[in-house]
Amino acid sequence: MGPMSAGEAGTQGAGVAELRTRILLAALAVVSLSTVAVLLTPSPAQAEGASILRPASPNASEIRSLAFYVLLIVSGIFLVVEGLLIASIVRFRNRPESEVPQTHGNRRLETVWTLIPAILVIVIFALTVNTMQALDLPGGEVQVEVTGHQWWWEVRYPGTEAVVANEIHVPVQRGIGVTLTSADVIHSFWVPQIGGKTDLVPGHTNHTSFLAATPGRYHGECAEFCGLQHAGMRFWLVVEDAADFSAWLKHQAEPAAEPTDPQAVAGKEVFLSMPCGGCHAIRGTEARGNIAPDLTHVGSRLSLAAGTLDNTSENLRRWLRDPQAVKPGNKMPTPQLTNEQLDQLTAYLEGLE
Repeated sequence: MGPMSAGEAGTQGAGVAELRTRILLAALAVVSLSTVAVLLTPSPAQAEGASILRPASPNASEIRSLAFYVLLIVSGIFLVVEGLLIASIVRFRNRPESEVPQTHGNRRLETVWTLIPAILVIVIFALTVNTMQALDLPGGEVQVEVTGHQWWWEVRYPGTEAVVANEIHVPVQRGIGVTLTSADVIHSFWVPQIGGKTDLVPGHTNHTSFLAATPGRYHGECAEFCGLQHAGMRFWLVVEDAADFSAWLKHQAEPAAEPTDPQAVAGKEVFLSMPCGGCHAIRGTEARGNIAPDLTHVGSRLSLAAGTLDNTSENLRRWLRDPQAVKPGNKMPTPQLTNEQLDQLTAYLEGLE
Protein backbone atom coordinates (compact mmCIF):
# COMPACT_ATOMS: atom_id res chain seq x y z
CA MET A 1 0.00 0.00 0.00
CA GLY A 2 1.20 3.50 -0.76
CA PRO A 3 1.69 6.28 1.73
CA MET A 4 -1.47 7.96 3.11
CA SER A 5 -2.47 11.31 1.79
CA ALA A 6 -2.69 14.34 4.05
CA GLY A 7 -6.47 14.04 4.05
CA GLU A 8 -6.41 10.39 5.04
CA ALA A 9 -3.88 11.11 7.79
CA GLY A 10 -6.05 13.93 9.10
CA THR A 11 -9.13 11.71 9.05
CA GLN A 12 -7.30 8.95 10.91
CA GLY A 13 -5.95 11.45 13.45
CA ALA A 14 -9.43 12.81 14.00
CA GLY A 15 -10.71 9.25 14.50
CA VAL A 16 -8.02 8.52 17.09
CA ALA A 17 -8.82 11.77 18.88
CA GLU A 18 -12.52 10.91 18.84
CA LEU A 19 -11.77 7.46 20.29
CA ARG A 20 -9.63 8.98 23.04
CA THR A 21 -12.39 11.43 23.88
CA ARG A 22 -14.95 8.63 24.17
CA ILE A 23 -12.60 6.58 26.36
CA LEU A 24 -12.01 9.58 28.63
CA LEU A 25 -15.72 10.34 28.91
CA ALA A 26 -16.45 6.68 29.69
CA ALA A 27 -13.72 6.70 32.36
CA LEU A 28 -15.17 9.82 33.94
CA ALA A 29 -18.63 8.25 33.96
CA VAL A 30 -17.31 5.06 35.59
CA VAL A 31 -15.45 7.04 38.27
CA SER A 32 -18.52 9.17 38.99
CA LEU A 33 -20.86 6.18 39.23
CA SER A 34 -18.36 4.26 41.37
CA THR A 35 -18.08 7.19 43.77
CA VAL A 36 -21.85 7.41 44.08
CA ALA A 37 -22.07 3.64 44.65
CA VAL A 38 -19.46 3.78 47.43
CA LEU A 39 -21.28 6.65 49.13
CA LEU A 40 -24.66 4.93 48.95
CA THR A 41 -23.56 1.38 49.82
CA PRO A 42 -23.87 0.87 53.58
CA SER A 43 -21.06 -0.63 55.62
CA PRO A 44 -21.85 -3.77 57.70
CA ALA A 45 -22.55 -1.56 60.72
CA GLN A 46 -24.78 0.75 58.65
CA ALA A 47 -26.66 -2.25 57.28
CA GLU A 48 -27.55 -3.09 60.88
CA GLY A 49 -28.87 0.44 61.37
CA ALA A 50 -25.79 2.35 62.63
CA SER A 51 -26.03 5.17 60.10
CA ILE A 52 -26.21 8.94 60.44
CA LEU A 53 -28.90 8.76 57.76
CA ARG A 54 -31.27 7.18 60.31
CA PRO A 55 -31.18 9.64 63.23
CA ALA A 56 -32.82 8.76 66.54
CA SER A 57 -32.09 12.02 68.37
CA PRO A 58 -32.16 15.78 67.70
CA ASN A 59 -28.34 15.76 67.70
CA ALA A 60 -28.14 13.20 64.92
CA SER A 61 -30.85 14.98 62.92
CA GLU A 62 -28.83 18.21 62.97
CA ILE A 63 -25.70 16.35 61.86
CA ARG A 64 -27.58 14.64 59.03
CA SER A 65 -28.93 18.00 57.83
CA LEU A 66 -25.42 19.47 57.81
CA ALA A 67 -24.14 16.44 55.89
CA PHE A 68 -26.84 16.90 53.23
CA TYR A 69 -26.07 20.61 52.83
CA VAL A 70 -22.36 19.93 52.43
CA LEU A 71 -23.07 17.07 50.02
CA LEU A 72 -25.29 19.37 47.96
CA ILE A 73 -22.56 22.02 47.77
CA VAL A 74 -19.74 19.64 46.84
CA SER A 75 -21.97 17.85 44.32
CA GLY A 76 -22.63 21.19 42.64
CA ILE A 77 -18.89 21.89 42.53
CA PHE A 78 -18.25 18.45 41.06
CA LEU A 79 -20.88 18.86 38.35
CA VAL A 80 -19.62 22.33 37.35
CA VAL A 81 -15.95 21.31 37.24
CA GLU A 82 -16.57 18.06 35.40
CA GLY A 83 -18.97 19.79 33.03
CA LEU A 84 -16.38 22.42 32.13
CA LEU A 85 -13.73 19.72 31.73
CA ILE A 86 -15.88 17.67 29.36
CA ALA A 87 -16.95 20.77 27.42
CA SER A 88 -13.31 21.77 27.01
CA ILE A 89 -12.35 18.30 25.83
CA VAL A 90 -15.14 18.20 23.27
CA ARG A 91 -14.68 21.76 22.04
CA PHE A 92 -10.89 21.96 21.81
CA ARG A 93 -9.89 18.34 21.15
CA ASN A 94 -8.92 18.95 17.50
CA ARG A 95 -7.51 22.46 17.77
CA PRO A 96 -3.82 23.25 18.00
CA GLU A 97 -2.65 24.91 21.19
CA SER A 98 -1.87 28.15 19.37
CA GLU A 99 -5.57 28.62 18.54
CA VAL A 100 -6.83 28.15 22.11
CA PRO A 101 -7.42 31.51 23.89
CA GLN A 102 -5.20 31.94 26.97
CA THR A 103 -6.52 33.32 30.28
CA HIS A 104 -3.22 34.03 32.03
CA GLY A 105 -3.26 37.49 33.53
CA ASN A 106 -7.06 37.86 33.32
CA ARG A 107 -7.66 39.53 36.70
CA ARG A 108 -11.43 39.42 36.46
CA LEU A 109 -11.42 35.66 35.87
CA GLU A 110 -8.82 35.06 38.59
CA THR A 111 -10.85 37.15 41.03
CA VAL A 112 -14.02 35.18 40.26
CA TRP A 113 -12.44 31.76 40.75
CA THR A 114 -10.85 32.95 44.01
CA LEU A 115 -14.03 34.49 45.42
CA ILE A 116 -16.33 31.56 44.64
CA PRO A 117 -14.35 28.99 46.71
CA ALA A 118 -13.91 31.55 49.51
CA ILE A 119 -17.67 32.17 49.62
CA LEU A 120 -18.39 28.42 49.64
CA VAL A 121 -15.96 27.89 52.52
CA ILE A 122 -17.64 30.69 54.48
CA VAL A 123 -21.08 29.17 53.83
CA ILE A 124 -19.95 25.72 55.01
CA PHE A 125 -18.27 27.28 58.06
CA ALA A 126 -21.48 29.15 58.97
CA LEU A 127 -23.58 25.99 58.58
CA THR A 128 -21.11 24.07 60.76
CA VAL A 129 -21.10 26.70 63.52
CA ASN A 130 -24.90 26.77 63.49
CA THR A 131 -24.99 22.98 63.86
CA MET A 132 -22.43 23.04 66.69
CA GLN A 133 -24.58 25.54 68.59
CA ALA A 134 -27.65 23.35 68.11
CA LEU A 135 -25.70 20.39 69.55
CA ASP A 136 -24.64 22.33 72.64
CA LEU A 137 -27.28 20.82 74.95
CA PRO A 138 -27.47 21.23 78.75
CA GLY A 139 -25.59 18.77 80.97
CA GLY A 140 -28.45 16.29 81.17
CA GLU A 141 -30.82 14.89 83.78
CA VAL A 142 -29.07 11.51 83.77
CA GLN A 143 -25.30 11.39 84.20
CA VAL A 144 -23.10 8.59 82.83
CA GLU A 145 -19.33 8.18 83.19
CA VAL A 146 -17.57 6.33 80.36
CA THR A 147 -13.91 5.28 80.38
CA GLY A 148 -12.23 3.95 77.27
CA HIS A 149 -9.80 1.04 77.58
CA GLN A 150 -7.93 -1.01 75.00
CA TRP A 151 -10.37 -2.40 73.83
CA TRP A 152 -13.55 -2.09 75.85
CA TRP A 153 -15.78 0.50 77.51
CA GLU A 154 -16.29 0.92 81.25
CA VAL A 155 -19.62 2.52 82.20
CA ARG A 156 -20.55 3.91 85.62
CA TYR A 157 -23.61 5.74 86.93
CA PRO A 158 -22.58 8.31 89.56
CA GLY A 159 -24.37 7.95 92.88
CA THR A 160 -24.93 4.22 92.38
CA GLU A 161 -22.86 1.04 92.60
CA ALA A 162 -23.72 0.10 89.02
CA VAL A 163 -20.71 -0.72 86.86
CA VAL A 164 -21.27 -2.05 83.34
CA ALA A 165 -19.03 -2.92 80.40
CA ASN A 166 -19.75 -2.20 76.72
CA GLU A 167 -23.39 -1.38 77.36
CA ILE A 168 -25.10 1.91 78.21
CA HIS A 169 -28.74 2.13 79.25
CA VAL A 170 -30.56 5.49 79.23
CA PRO A 171 -34.20 6.58 79.55
CA VAL A 172 -36.00 7.86 76.47
CA GLN A 173 -36.76 11.57 76.04
CA ARG A 174 -34.39 12.57 78.85
CA GLY A 175 -31.26 14.67 78.57
CA ILE A 176 -28.16 12.49 78.99
CA GLY A 177 -24.80 13.92 80.06
CA VAL A 178 -21.75 11.76 79.41
CA THR A 179 -18.34 12.32 81.03
CA LEU A 180 -15.56 10.78 78.95
CA THR A 181 -12.07 9.74 80.05
CA SER A 182 -9.40 7.37 78.76
CA ALA A 183 -7.35 4.86 80.72
CA ASP A 184 -4.62 4.50 78.10
CA VAL A 185 -4.66 6.01 74.59
CA ILE A 186 -6.93 8.32 72.60
CA HIS A 187 -10.34 6.82 71.86
CA SER A 188 -13.48 8.38 70.37
CA PHE A 189 -17.04 7.85 71.59
CA TRP A 190 -19.59 7.63 68.77
CA VAL A 191 -23.17 6.43 68.40
CA PRO A 192 -23.96 7.34 64.76
CA GLN A 193 -27.74 7.45 65.18
CA ILE A 194 -27.56 9.53 68.35
CA GLY A 195 -24.86 12.17 67.95
CA GLY A 196 -21.39 13.17 66.87
CA LYS A 197 -17.95 11.92 67.87
CA THR A 198 -16.20 13.02 71.06
CA ASP A 199 -12.59 12.12 71.81
CA LEU A 200 -11.40 10.51 75.02
CA VAL A 201 -7.93 11.90 75.73
CA PRO A 202 -5.59 10.52 78.43
CA GLY A 203 -5.27 12.97 81.32
CA HIS A 204 -8.20 15.07 80.09
CA THR A 205 -11.94 14.90 80.75
CA ASN A 206 -14.36 15.56 77.91
CA HIS A 207 -18.14 15.86 77.95
CA THR A 208 -20.96 15.22 75.53
CA SER A 209 -24.72 15.24 75.83
CA PHE A 210 -27.71 14.01 73.87
CA LEU A 211 -31.41 13.29 74.02
CA ALA A 212 -32.51 9.90 72.69
CA ALA A 213 -35.92 10.40 71.12
CA THR A 214 -36.73 6.83 70.09
CA PRO A 215 -36.53 3.63 72.19
CA GLY A 216 -34.31 0.90 70.79
CA ARG A 217 -30.80 -0.50 70.64
CA TYR A 218 -28.12 1.51 68.88
CA HIS A 219 -24.61 0.54 67.83
CA GLY A 220 -21.76 2.55 69.32
CA GLU A 221 -18.10 2.32 68.45
CA CYS A 222 -14.66 3.82 68.86
CA ALA A 223 -14.03 6.27 66.00
CA GLU A 224 -10.32 6.90 66.68
CA PHE A 225 -7.71 4.27 65.79
CA CYS A 226 -6.44 3.00 69.14
CA GLY A 227 -4.60 -0.24 68.42
CA LEU A 228 -4.94 -3.73 67.04
CA GLN A 229 -8.55 -4.28 68.13
CA HIS A 230 -9.82 -0.77 67.39
CA ALA A 231 -12.51 -2.21 65.09
CA GLY A 232 -13.52 -4.59 67.89
CA MET A 233 -14.20 -1.82 70.41
CA ARG A 234 -17.96 -1.54 70.17
CA PHE A 235 -20.86 -1.13 72.56
CA TRP A 236 -24.63 -0.99 72.72
CA LEU A 237 -26.70 2.05 73.67
CA VAL A 238 -30.06 0.85 74.96
CA VAL A 239 -32.80 3.49 75.06
CA GLU A 240 -35.82 2.42 77.11
CA ASP A 241 -38.72 3.93 79.01
CA ALA A 242 -38.07 5.48 82.41
CA ALA A 243 -39.56 2.61 84.43
CA ASP A 244 -37.48 -0.04 82.65
CA PHE A 245 -34.35 2.06 83.03
CA SER A 246 -34.91 2.56 86.76
CA ALA A 247 -35.47 -1.18 87.28
CA TRP A 248 -32.35 -2.02 85.25
CA LEU A 249 -30.19 0.48 87.14
CA LYS A 250 -31.42 -0.75 90.52
CA HIS A 251 -30.62 -4.34 89.55
CA GLN A 252 -27.17 -3.44 88.21
CA ALA A 253 -26.30 -1.74 91.51
CA GLU A 254 -26.95 -4.92 93.47
CA PRO A 255 -24.18 -7.43 94.27
CA ALA A 256 -23.99 -10.70 92.39
CA ALA A 257 -26.52 -13.35 93.34
CA GLU A 258 -25.21 -16.49 95.01
CA PRO A 259 -25.36 -19.48 92.64
CA THR A 260 -27.61 -22.39 93.60
CA ASP A 261 -26.99 -24.78 90.71
CA PRO A 262 -24.20 -27.24 91.67
CA GLN A 263 -22.42 -26.63 88.36
CA ALA A 264 -22.47 -22.86 88.93
CA VAL A 265 -21.38 -23.25 92.58
CA ALA A 266 -18.36 -25.21 91.38
CA GLY A 267 -17.77 -22.55 88.74
CA LYS A 268 -17.59 -19.85 91.40
CA GLU A 269 -14.88 -21.83 93.18
CA VAL A 270 -12.99 -22.17 89.91
CA PHE A 271 -13.20 -18.40 89.33
CA LEU A 272 -12.00 -17.51 92.83
CA SER A 273 -9.21 -20.08 92.80
CA MET A 274 -7.69 -18.66 89.64
CA PRO A 275 -6.10 -15.23 89.00
CA CYS A 276 -9.37 -13.97 87.43
CA GLY A 277 -10.19 -11.83 90.49
CA GLY A 278 -6.96 -9.90 90.10
CA CYS A 279 -8.35 -8.28 86.94
CA HIS A 280 -12.12 -8.64 87.21
CA ALA A 281 -14.53 -7.65 89.97
CA ILE A 282 -17.67 -9.48 91.01
CA ARG A 283 -19.34 -7.46 93.72
CA GLY A 284 -20.36 -9.63 96.66
CA THR A 285 -17.30 -11.86 96.27
CA GLU A 286 -13.57 -11.59 97.01
CA ALA A 287 -12.88 -10.67 93.37
CA ARG A 288 -12.11 -6.93 93.32
CA GLY A 289 -9.96 -6.41 90.24
CA ASN A 290 -10.31 -3.06 88.47
CA ILE A 291 -8.29 -3.40 85.26
CA ALA A 292 -10.77 -5.52 83.28
CA PRO A 293 -14.57 -5.46 82.87
CA ASP A 294 -16.73 -5.82 85.98
CA LEU A 295 -18.50 -9.19 85.76
CA THR A 296 -21.12 -8.73 88.51
CA HIS A 297 -24.01 -8.97 86.04
CA VAL A 298 -22.20 -10.21 82.93
CA GLY A 299 -24.93 -12.77 82.21
CA SER A 300 -27.46 -10.00 81.53
CA ARG A 301 -25.39 -8.20 78.89
CA LEU A 302 -26.11 -8.21 75.19
CA SER A 303 -22.58 -9.00 74.02
CA LEU A 304 -19.17 -10.34 74.99
CA ALA A 305 -15.70 -8.94 74.28
CA ALA A 306 -16.96 -5.43 73.45
CA GLY A 307 -19.51 -6.43 70.84
CA THR A 308 -17.39 -9.17 69.26
CA LEU A 309 -19.81 -11.97 70.22
CA ASP A 310 -23.47 -12.23 71.15
CA ASN A 311 -23.83 -13.20 74.79
CA THR A 312 -24.78 -16.86 74.52
CA SER A 313 -23.66 -19.90 76.49
CA GLU A 314 -21.78 -21.27 73.49
CA ASN A 315 -19.99 -17.98 72.82
CA LEU A 316 -19.11 -17.52 76.49
CA ARG A 317 -17.52 -20.96 76.56
CA ARG A 318 -15.68 -20.21 73.34
CA TRP A 319 -14.36 -16.94 74.79
CA LEU A 320 -13.19 -18.57 78.03
CA ARG A 321 -11.49 -21.42 76.18
CA ASP A 322 -9.31 -19.17 73.99
CA PRO A 323 -9.90 -15.39 74.11
CA GLN A 324 -6.98 -14.70 71.75
CA ALA A 325 -8.58 -16.83 69.04
CA VAL A 326 -11.76 -14.77 69.30
CA LYS A 327 -10.18 -11.32 69.63
CA PRO A 328 -6.44 -11.38 68.85
CA GLY A 329 -4.37 -8.90 70.81
CA ASN A 330 -6.79 -8.41 73.70
CA LYS A 331 -5.24 -8.30 77.16
CA MET A 332 -6.94 -11.33 78.65
CA PRO A 333 -4.56 -14.30 79.04
CA THR A 334 -5.74 -17.73 77.98
CA PRO A 335 -6.87 -19.59 81.12
CA GLN A 336 -5.69 -23.16 81.55
CA LEU A 337 -8.98 -24.97 82.14
CA THR A 338 -10.11 -28.55 81.85
CA ASN A 339 -13.33 -29.19 79.96
CA GLU A 340 -15.10 -29.78 83.28
CA GLN A 341 -13.82 -26.50 84.73
CA LEU A 342 -14.78 -24.71 81.51
CA ASP A 343 -18.36 -25.99 81.81
CA GLN A 344 -18.53 -24.99 85.47
CA LEU A 345 -17.11 -21.50 84.92
CA THR A 346 -19.47 -20.95 81.98
CA ALA A 347 -22.45 -21.95 84.14
CA TYR A 348 -21.39 -19.56 86.92
CA LEU A 349 -20.79 -16.50 84.71
CA GLU A 350 -23.91 -17.16 82.64
CA GLY A 351 -25.93 -17.11 85.86
CA LEU A 352 -24.68 -13.65 86.85
CA GLU A 353 -27.68 -11.77 85.51
